[in-house]
Amino acid sequence: MIDEDLAVYALQLSTARYMEIRIEKTGGEEVVFVNGMLKESGFYETSGFSLRVIDGGSGFYFSNILTREEIRRGVERAERMARLHRGITGMSEEKAHQARDEITGNFPEIDEKIAFIKNLDSQVTAHQRVFSYADEMTEKLYMNTDGAAIHTSMPKIYLHYLLTVSDGKVEQMHREFGNTGGWEFTEKWRADEYLRHDASFLHDLIRKGEKPPSRGDIVLAPFITGLIAHESCGHPFEADRILGREAAQAGKSYATESLIGEQLAAECVTVVDNPALPNTYGYYRYDDEGVKARERVLIKNGIVNEFLHNRETAYEMHCNSNASARATYGKEPIVRMANTYFAPGDHSLEELIEDVKEGVYMVTFMEWNIDDRRVNQKYVGEEAYLIKNGEIGGIATHPAIEISTFDFYRKVDAAGKELSFYPATCGKGDPMQGIEVSTGGVDLRLRDMVIR
Repeated sequence: MIDEDLAVYALQLSTARYMEIRIEKTGGEEVVFVNGMLKESGFYETSGFSLRVIDGGSGFYFSNILTREEIRRGVERAERMARLHRGITGMSEEKAHQARDEITGNFPEIDEKIAFIKNLDSQVTAHQRVFSYADEMTEKLYMNTDGAAIHTSMPKIYLHYLLTVSDGKVEQMHREFGNTGGWEFTEKWRADEYLRHDASFLHDLIRKGEKPPSRGDIVLAPFITGLIAHESCGHPFEADRILGREAAQAGKSYATESLIGEQLAAECVTVVDNPALPNTYGYYRYDDEGVKARERVLIKNGIVNEFLHNRETAYEMHCNSNASARATYGKEPIVRMANTYFAPGDHSLEELIEDVKEGVYMVTFMEWNIDDRRVNQKYVGEEAYLIKNGEIGGIATHPAIEISTFDFYRKVDAAGKELSFYPATCGKGDPMQGIEVSTGGVDLRLRDMVIR
């Protein structure tokens, strides 16, 4: 259990205008299999506290020593750092919450986890394969001098595999599964079904793949649209990027403050980032500044609606934080996404496809890239199919689209009904912070695309 008295002690010591403390404890296990061999199996444990001071400037201190003496040292150093460093203009006024968010989730002994991976591995022994499994339970106490006190208990579970099929040519497929919750999700994932499907598909791709048309309509599945929402809307809508603070670490943004209220996309496009979706990989109810999470509608019916804010960027842009401050263990909170996706529209997948005379249905990607302003982007399909006269035909060999963000959002003419989510780890910051998110959404149809 986390000792709340340590957090109270830190706040009592502080003479700064604002101070916050996070005390965290995490324990987890990892299992790695490579081609049927157990390569790694182990338990890890971390604990420590982080202090952030805002008082004209900012100061930050982290330690894995949880004692009163170390906390006193941390408060003194963080406050001294804040006095030396100028440039923080202020923080938005937010309600101070006192709350608990305790998610239940249990995990079995390590032998059962290894057996789970062995069973998956046994189904694709003819191929090269790597399986990585991880679970953890994180307890966190957040308190600040505004009066916030948030206790959280959060289990996470995750699986990744990389499958390589060689049959004259070589093809690969990767998938990730992950949730906030416990072992019960391993059955809901249906990872064995996906694994068998992927092995079969890769064989067919090598043997039967056809060249895609050079031009036509494209239907993109949530595996790809979620990535696009994350990369071409979520990241450029992070307010610290818009203010130029991430330019040297993670890139710039095409967005400016004046973009709010402007038409960026077709009317059928709505992009949402919502931390409060239960059991998603990026779930949280309160961010790492104690602000209560809510749905953030980034693009609403094609109109730019809001950016992602912490309390500092909200102050500078004269609005309120929308609970986008997140931090990994031992790092300061920065503006981050949670679960970013295209919201449902009115069409079934069949309706999206039946109106396509010639084109491609892209289900998964093999590679992608985007520039540091998040404008020019490319996506190359892995699992993809030809569409002819409104029907799915043969397999399309690695269709690729290269398009600007602005053209992409304008060319979407219809959105699907069914939501799907995929776990991911989003990297940002210096030092780098890899944090759990989900991407996903619905199928999207784009008209008259150049296909490479």
